[in-house]
Amino acid sequence: MNSTTTHPLNADSDACGAWFAQALRGDSDAATRLYACCVPSVRNWLSRSVPSEMAEDYAHEAMVMAFRRAEQFRPGTSFVCWVRTMAWRIALNALRADLRRKTRETAFFEQNDAETDFRDEAVFAALERCVAELPGEQRQLIRLRFQLDQSAGEIAASLGRSRVAVAVSLHRICKRLRSGLEQHTRL
Repeated sequence: MNSTTTHPLNADSDACGAWFAQALRGDSDAATRLYACCVPSVRNWLSRSVPSEMAEDYAHEAMVMAFRRAEQFRPGTSFVCWVRTMAWRIALNALRADLRRKTRETAFFEQNDAETDFRDEAVFAALERCVAELPGEQRQLIRLRFQLDQSAGEIAASLGRSRVAVAVSLHRICKRLRSGLEQHTRL
């Protein structure tokens, strides 16, 4: 590429910066062009690092954030790179929050697992009986969490429930299983 040729990203960024300025002045056509140019580019760039459905959400969130933080954009700089930076920070924050949540959930369940030796065949058989006594929906939650190793967030998304509701349900089910296990192992 010679020095007079503009890199395609820079050309798009120049146009995006101009469309952004026009959109801020109320030009809805410029806002439409800006969104159509920027969001797919940011989504594709992010999808190399995060799942594509998340990349779509983060790209959209970054565009919304760009309009909220319009005063922070410096004309003459790359608009697309600025939005990518915001999208990347949104993605990192979400990934960190998810990791912290999974760590807390895992620590809770590991702490409860440490209290009982599930390698003991009698204890394991008693646990199987306790799980079999659970209502169908509760057995499904236990299967999703422990057999398929899904987090409360993943389970919530697949069942159309909130993450907190699933986490609370799992906590109550584990408490019920511990109580039942104590009764079965005493017999």
